[in-house]
Amino acid sequence: MSGTETEYLLVTEYFHPDTASTGQLMTDLAVGLQERGLDLSVYTGQPNYHSGENERQPVRSVHEGVFVRRIRAPQVRQSSLVRRLFNWTVFTAWMSVVLLFDQTDRERELVFVTCPPFLPAAMWAVCRLRGWEYTYIAYDLYPDEPVELGYLKRGGLIHQGWELLDRYAFRDAKHVVALGPVMRDRIDAKAGDGFDAGKVEIIHNWEDESFITPREKADNWFSREHGLVETFTVLYSGNMAEFHDLETLVRAAARLDDADVQFLLIGEGDNKQHIVDLAEELGVRGESVTFLPYQPWDDLPYSLTSADVSVVTVKEGFEGIVVSSKLYTSMAAGQPVLVISQPNDDEGRIVRRFDAGFNVEQGAVEQVVTAIEQWLADPHLVDRQGDNARAAFEEHFVKDEAVDQYHEMLAGTAPRVEVPAR
Repeated sequence: MSGTETEYLLVTEYFHPDTASTGQLMTDLAVGLQERGLDLSVYTGQPNYHSGENERQPVRSVHEGVFVRRIRAPQVRQSSLVRRLFNWTVFTAWMSVVLLFDQTDRERELVFVTCPPFLPAAMWAVCRLRGWEYTYIAYDLYPDEPVELGYLKRGGLIHQGWELLDRYAFRDAKHVVALGPVMRDRIDAKAGDGFDAGKVEIIHNWEDESFITPREKADNWFSREHGLVETFTVLYSGNMAEFHDLETLVRAAARLDDADVQFLLIGEGDNKQHIVDLAEELGVRGESVTFLPYQPWDDLPYSLTSADVSVVTVKEGFEGIVVSSKLYTSMAAGQPVLVISQPNDDEGRIVRRFDAGFNVEQGAVEQVVTAIEQWLADPHLVDRQGDNARAAFEEHFVKDEAVDQYHEMLAGTAPRVEVPAR
């Protein structure tokens, strides 16, 4: 190859074999772009999330045709906020130094995701110094998330400084990827007057349609093993963070304790103990509410399809700050989706648009109870909304469609959409 051809570098904290959803998505993206002819390498760290943390990887390797370089930054298992802050800081600083002094005789373009949270500001500075263009993929918006969680003082010096750096990162990007219309509008507002909103592309996250497929509970070993076949089952599977409103779900379980309904909560996270304690306090833990740890990767096609209804939750105030990737997995499973979010959130809009479940507001325990009672009373409604979910998923949210959109954007083959200035 000549020295004038562009080399793309995907910078991400998580990559195969990490089991974090970001790692799975970035692996799909890198492999898919490479298969489509984009010359792309991955710069990442050592696995440190759930089942990946004990699998030490070589510094240089090739994964399904993609060159992977792993920096030597020390990483610890992500079991607390302090540990995550350590990983985020060390990874960001180390990666910045590596990229600043990395030797290349080719034109480079960076692609990075908001994981870790400090990465966009650091990559903006690196690209300014190296003269590289970059694509900013917004999986979460910072510092919005820690401000909403109360970790940062709204309007304080750290908040203002971080916002300023992020504004620069948005404005100087060649492309910005938002996960939905609400997130796009929020980015436009954050970037301020004069921001070219036309550079923001909406590309939804995805699920592999061949990995997660609908299964009858009677034919699913996971459903049989956990006694879910005969019981109407409501499933939440994923991270139990503070911005996931699981309190509403557990309180609804307490209201439905006399009904033949099982709530299965699979996963870990900073807020799990609080949810377990609440279930204990309400007398439903081990009765109508069961907790399980994260399941092995090979078991996910069975655990994620073991229920009758899947749950996606987003805490109030996080509209457009996050878009749950669990939504696409739930739709791939061919199950109705109970979305606990504000009506104007991206997740709620999708479920209502395709009649793929119900959208209830955070804290609305009665609405959750009513939705579940409707499903209990009408099995045909469960089947219809489940079929709608899988059909909408296959039409709009499969892996190949999303990767095609990324390829068109990066390769410059997609038509540019003009968006009027605010």
